[in-house]
Amino acid sequence: MNKRNISKLLIFLMTASLGAVKAYGYAEAEQSVLTDVQPAVAIEKQTSSIENASANGEIGAHTGLQSVFSIQTNGTDSDYDFIITSKILTDGGEVSAYGNNGSLLFGNTLAAPTQAAIDDAKAGGSSNKNVIAYPVTTAVTNPMTIGFEQNYGIYGDCYVVKVNNGTEGTVTHTVGQNPISGTYNIGQDQAGTYQAVVTFTAVSK
Repeated sequence: MNKRNISKLLIFLMTASLGAVKAYGYAEAEQSVLTDVQPAVAIEKQTSSIENASANGEIGAHTGLQSVFSIQTNGTDSDYDFIITSKILTDGGEVSAYGNNGSLLFGNTLAAPTQAAIDDAKAGGSSNKNVIAYPVTTAVTNPMTIGFEQNYGIYGDCYVVKVNNGTEGTVTHTVGQNPISGTYNIGQDQAGTYQAVVTFTAVSK
């Protein structure tokens, strides 16, 4: 074998060897994949809520009206306003059903009360035909807190819930057994169904 042929053979072997290194080499690429999780909240009415009872001026303790809401959130009080509002139908439209002390006003659904009657009942008066006011008690799961606020920003009279970095729990809004003095009068409150609507809302800031 002459030198020329030897050289060609060596070149071939070296090329084949280098090719093998490429074929069995290690390669890696890394990529960061990011997603932005926004604050979120879910609110549901619980089946333990009691929405119907006798409207004869006295609600039995065993059938006390109660609104129970569950809440789940990864947001904070800086992300949301957590608000319980109410409404009652008057002869001029819907208005807040909360009295000045956080009581809840019920209006006759077939004979809607006047705005004057609503205002009187909110102030604890006795000239409030077809309006009955009941005291309200509230409860929340720790570490949440709740309190009644008058003229609270754009929400008006409402209960304000603070989650205080909690992530889930329940909010309970219970109507007392007996009407507030002066707001139920058998001579002026017509028989029928009396209604108030309570709503728990989370509003993004």
